[in-house]
Amino acid sequence: MWKRYRSALVSVGIILALVVLAYAGLGATKAASVLLSGLTLAALYFLMAAGLSLIFGLMDVLNFAHGVLFMVGAYIGYSTFGNPRLLLNTLPLVLTLVAGVMVGTWVARPLHTWEQGLRRRVAAGEAGSGGRQIAANVFARLTPSLALAVLGIAVAVWAARGFPISSLVAFETTATGGAISTAVAQEALAPMLGRLVRLALAGLLLGPVFIRGDDESQCRGAAWRRIAAVAALVAAGAVLLLARDPLEGFMMGLSIDIRFALALLAGAITGALLGGLIESVLVRPFYGNVVTQIVLTLGLSFVGVELVEAVWGPEGRPPMAVPSFFAESCRSPNLFAWFTESCSSIDVLGRAFPTYRLFIIAVGVVILVAVGVLLRYSRLGMIIRAGVQDREMVEALGINVRRVFTLVFALGSALAALGGVVAAPFIGVYPEMGGIFQLQGFIAVVIGGMGSYLGTAVGSLLIGLARAFGDALVTAGITFPWAEQPFMASPALARASTVLIMAVVLLVRPAGIFGKKE
Repeated sequence: MWKRYRSALVSVGIILALVVLAYAGLGATKAASVLLSGLTLAALYFLMAAGLSLIFGLMDVLNFAHGVLFMVGAYIGYSTFGNPRLLLNTLPLVLTLVAGVMVGTWVARPLHTWEQGLRRRVAAGEAGSGGRQIAANVFARLTPSLALAVLGIAVAVWAARGFPISSLVAFETTATGGAISTAVAQEALAPMLGRLVRLALAGLLLGPVFIRGDDESQCRGAAWRRIAAVAALVAAGAVLLLARDPLEGFMMGLSIDIRFALALLAGAITGALLGGLIESVLVRPFYGNVVTQIVLTLGLSFVGVELVEAVWGPEGRPPMAVPSFFAESCRSPNLFAWFTESCSSIDVLGRAFPTYRLFIIAVGVVILVAVGVLLRYSRLGMIIRAGVQDREMVEALGINVRRVFTLVFALGSALAALGGVVAAPFIGVYPEMGGIFQLQGFIAVVIGGMGSYLGTAVGSLLIGLARAFGDALVTAGITFPWAEQPFMASPALARASTVLIMAVVLLVRPAGIFGKKE
């Protein structure tokens, strides 16, 4: 029994020790509040760490840009909730660029095939001798596709020049210079159409960069699917552009609950799309090269923060409004009464606790169960678990592991972005939030064991409780039964509590609580 359930029993023992210590030193009322606060943090840490665990468990990729996805999800959700004009004016540009890239990858396929043949001939030494060989070698590296990509980037910069992004963001009275009305903030239709044409051209020029060797666009069925996808993107961009004013009024006229649900959906979808793009374009060429992956994703995290600050500004945003279920200024005596009263807090042993934090805990539990069921009982979960054990065997069975990799990366990124939206009404939105939560997510993954989904959940719970308990030591102190004066800790100790937990766990089990030695 001990050998089989040792990791689980150790985890339960550590958690019970923290609970008993909190109860003995803080009393029942404060201990309950601290435990619920710890569960709230644990849920947010888990939404960040679950994607990290999935991505590393299947793909052996340490994604240091995961925190950027958490931050971007929060900003997208915040804008969807309160400033839809920003998305309605930028989405047509993005959709047009994507449509141009899709067409570019299709029409530039013969150029890609010719370049691949030239590289093979140069590698085999069949391009001639002397000067011809040198010229062919240089040309094989400085290909026409690379030149077209550079030109495409220049055209994209030209298309984005002068776009009134700062005016579109200024929708709050607290913005620098005050709020700017939509009629003044957004660009007229004619200049927007000119930008769309230039972005479509930029996408065509960038298309050859995104061609992959396994691209099947030449077959008839795939060609028709691509034509339909391009037509759908162009049509969606046109509808958004032509109907941006009535759509903004319609979205702002929706109830706060529907807008909150749309914010969750928009954040998760954005995270999934960005994750799939990062995997297919940046990470995929460097599988097996861990150092390059780390440097690449770390650099991407810095670039992401700078882009967010360029769009939304370096200053943070106040917490997003909570749904009406948590908005009434009252205190419900219990959870059953809250379902009819929709109070902003609930009575916990004589102390008010915000009900929205209970919602964060519920989201964490739902995601934990849903992803666990997906991994355990679905065909995709079976492929993921098999890929963790033996990737080559899965490929030998005829399964397209590349698509599975992209899907897993997108799923993990969507969880991180969803966590950012859920956190926005709790902690607000600011550029540094991604880095803070990413650090805690990595600590949770390391404590639980690299690649262990259950271990990630346990690690998130441990560091959430440890951080809440450390904050309690700073603000109120803890009175031990054998001491007369309460023990007060410094803020530095509270911040370092999660690192201390990690150090203790790794000293006892270097592979993590649920990790396995390789």
